[in-house]
Amino acid sequence: MLEQTARRICTLDLQGKGFLPDQIAQRVDRFWPVVANEIRQGVVLVGEWPFSAEEIEELSAEYRTLMPQ
Repeated sequence: MLEQTARRICTLDLQGKGFLPDQIAQRVDRFWPVVANEIRQGVVLVGEWPFSAEEIEELSAEYRTLMPQ
């Protein structure tokens, strides 16, 4: 459920920044963990979170470049 919610929010964020539909699917596959991490506010879900803190930090930095304020 967290993944589905994060994917939807990520899609909406990318649409709002003007990405084209064919660009969005690939980016959602890559960046949904960033949005999921924001939703869960860093709380570790035992057995359900396969991403390391380092992976999330790298993806988050990359995602921020796509989503300037």
